[in-house]
Amino acid sequence: MLQEWAVPDAEKRRCLIESLAGPALDVIRTLKLIDPGVSVRDCLEALDHTFGSVEGPEDSYCKFLNSRQQKGEKASAYIQRLERLLQKAVMRGAVTAEQMDQTRLAQIVRGTQYLNPILLHLRLRERREHPPSYSQLIKEVREEEERQAASELWEAQTLEPASTTPLQTASVLMVSTREELAQQMQVLTERIAELQSTIARAKASRGKEPHTGAMERSAFKAPVPSRRR
Repeated sequence: MLQEWAVPDAEKRRCLIESLAGPALDVIRTLKLIDPGVSVRDCLEALDHTFGSVEGPEDSYCKFLNSRQQKGEKASAYIQRLERLLQKAVMRGAVTAEQMDQTRLAQIVRGTQYLNPILLHLRLRERREHPPSYSQLIKEVREEEERQAASELWEAQTLEPASTTPLQTASVLMVSTREELAQQMQVLTERIAELQSTIARAKASRGKEPHTGAMERSAFKAPVPSRRR
């Protein structure tokens, strides 16, 4: 960012020196002793060589190319993580500043999950010849993520009542079935009681029939005539 600041190089160098302390300030002082008009670019390179990573251009570029979107990682988070690796590759000289947009988009297409809806909706594969800048790309991706999140929330709220209706219907049917069974059992119990009562009365009536018949036969029995001598 210091290199992109639109002010004279002397002003950049002054701000850089004021922000440093300790060993980092000693490095810049050494450079100024050798060359009082040392550029800010040379100062940053010296600081990077002294305190930065020792990986070469090939290593930094390989890390960039091997970066893939992780499972559950948002596309915007992956792009931000990828941008840090791309900046390191540019600082190491593996990629020029003019190639950043095209290199970034090419790796996003390779590293993003193939069926990612954001990749498909924004048509990033078709835009590789005219890639957007980082700020434009991250803006589009975050807006699309918000839109999809809102759409998924709306669908979940819309489908929730429909998903609970079968369960509610089943519970209502179970309750009505229990009530019907209870009523049927009560009716059957009453009928069984009636049948048992009828059978008992029938048995009782059959037990009285022989005694009554004998009495009737004895009452209406004709006298036997006596024999003549």
